[in-house]
Amino acid sequence: FYKRLIFSGCKMRKLEKYLVNSGKALVLNIKTFQQDPRKTRFGSENDVENLKSVLGKLQFDVTVKSDRTKKEVIEDVEQFVAELNATPVGISFVCIMSHGDKDILISHDNFEINPEKDIFEKFSNSKCPQMREKPKIFLIQSCRGENRETMRDDAHPIQPHVIYTSTLRDAIIAYSTVPGFVANRQQDGTWFIKAFC
Repeated sequence: FYKRLIFSGCKMRKLEKYLVNSGKALVLNIKTFQQDPRKTRFGSENDVENLKSVLGKLQFDVTVKSDRTKKEVIEDVEQFVAELNATPVGISFVCIMSHGDKDILISHDNFEINPEKDIFEKFSNSKCPQMREKPKIFLIQSCRGENRETMRDDAHPIQPHVIYTSTLRDAIIAYSTVPGFVANRQQDGTWFIKAFC
């Protein structure tokens, strides 16, 4: 893992390496939604198994929680941060899988979760000091709108860019799709998680 990457056109130059000797992971899978069985995310259990397998091979201590209310999601994240502060590790990993829209995720009890405020902010240097200058990886598997992408084989590559924030550093935040578009899921799991694993 590299502590800092500098993008120069399409080239990346490594500056420093992270020393990673142990990792801790939190996987939250919201498969069902209260009072609306039509929203069930069939196949998401396969994503959980794939993530557990890959993270286990990387010797992460993995915690999996399913079908969490908004209150429980926030409590799970806060508990995870407390564990990181109590027993420091070299890297943290958080994956949340659910339905969503542009800037929100949906909880099991059908409330909106704001990833910035309810999740990422909890890992800031002030709230999670033991993870300062250590890599933090966030995967968000959810739709971010209703538009559908047409599959093409002549698409141009996306140019990488860097976003700087004053409170959340050394983090990678990866969404399964761009704002406004759906994320693809099949019976055997989502395209995003299958590609990651």
